[in-house]
Amino acid sequence: MGTVKNALKKVLPPPVSAFNREVERILAAQEDNARLMEQMARQLEQQNQQIQQQNRQIAQLTAQVENYRRQLDATAATLRRSQMESREKLERIRKTVSMHGGPVSDYDYYASLKPEQYAGELKEWYAHIMGQKLNLDHPRTYNEKLQWLKLYDSTPLKTRLADKYLVREWVKEKIGEEYLVPLLGVWDSFDEIDFDALPQRFVLKANHGCGWNLIVKDKSQLDLKDAREKFNTWMGLNYAYCNGLELHYMHIPPKIIAEEYLENDHDDLRDYKVFCFGGKAHHIMYLTDRKVGMKMSFYDLDWNKQNFVYSFPLNDQDVPRPQRLEELIEVSEKLAQGFAHARVDFYILNDGTLKFGEITFTSATGTCKWNPPQQDQIYGDLIELPSKSPIPTPQG
Repeated sequence: MGTVKNALKKVLPPPVSAFNREVERILAAQEDNARLMEQMARQLEQQNQQIQQQNRQIAQLTAQVENYRRQLDATAATLRRSQMESREKLERIRKTVSMHGGPVSDYDYYASLKPEQYAGELKEWYAHIMGQKLNLDHPRTYNEKLQWLKLYDSTPLKTRLADKYLVREWVKEKIGEEYLVPLLGVWDSFDEIDFDALPQRFVLKANHGCGWNLIVKDKSQLDLKDAREKFNTWMGLNYAYCNGLELHYMHIPPKIIAEEYLENDHDDLRDYKVFCFGGKAHHIMYLTDRKVGMKMSFYDLDWNKQNFVYSFPLNDQDVPRPQRLEELIEVSEKLAQGFAHARVDFYILNDGTLKFGEITFTSATGTCKWNPPQQDQIYGDLIELPSKSPIPTPQG
């Protein structure tokens, strides 16, 4: 009988209570699985949200990086343009500023100086150019005294006479209008010039500097773009800061003037520079071979050749005695009256006519390399320094 019961247990379903417990166990397991799946789903959703947030942050960072890159590229491009413009400006200045060896690249630096710094900076500049110390307290030589005069004798009258436009009235008052090169026009800017009204040949000058000239021999060949660039550069500069603090140029109002074209035989122009000390002429300088290699010679008032020059080779050929030599000396002395030193320049034309060129108070900005060197002291002894005048300031 027991054997039969055991066999029936193997083939008959379990009792209802055991079945129910199994069902409950399975259902509970399913609920647990459902809760686990729901928890996992929430975790996955949270992770997905975190990933989306991270993606948004990455996108924002990427956009910021791209923006910074564009800004850096723009800044770099601006810097490159600025550097290029600075180089181009410096190159224009180098081409257009008349220099005797001065550091034109330091223009902005010199323009930023205060008047109380001028003396110290002038000493450093002079030592750089001349290779020797500058004694401003007790100047002895020609070059040293010209540096002193730059600082302490840059008077309003000198400013007026360094102005290539205003000096014309002075010349007219002192010696007469007939000595002036005919004036063709005066303007405040290059674009105001009416070139149609000018003759075929003429000379344009910026009135407030040295060497800022354009000789036009054939108006039809004039490069207006190049001329405009030159004059726009010149008009934006103060010559006082271009070459050794020639302070008497500081307050000249910039203008452009046109004068009649002058020439002698063989497309040349005979230029005589009278060195005056205390209003008295001592020597006359004459320059030759300007186009092929400048040469210099000095003559006394009787037109005897002297044995000294500065900065250029001696012209070993004799220059003919100029016509109206006595008149040249006389009118130069009239213009040089009242100045410790002045160099008065005249042109003498083929017919003997004298035409005023300019008055220069600081020849070669006081960096004449004399040969023989003793001439520096000889000329220095001829300069009697005046009482000190106020140092010019940028404000007036």
